[in-house]
Amino acid sequence: MPRYYFDLVDDKTVFDKKGVSLANESEARSYAESFARELMQEKGKLLGESWLAWSVEVSNGQFKRLFRIPFSEIALPDYPSSK
Repeated sequence: MPRYYFDLVDDKTVFDKKGVSLANESEARSYAESFARELMQEKGKLLGESWLAWSVEVSNGQFKRLFRIPFSEIALPDYPSSK
């Protein structure tokens, strides 16, 4: 199974050094969205900044960026953006 890496990106980057083995890019996208939602539920801010400023950047096993998902695109409907 391919390995995907899920870095958190804003003006800083928090690198995923372990990655996750998933069947395909579609599963990686679903995982990235779930990962972002989980962070939004647990923390109001990441490294002192609103999560609205952050994105999840997904790379493959060769560290080639496949796609980027801004947290603001998957914001939780019941989670206040001002938090």
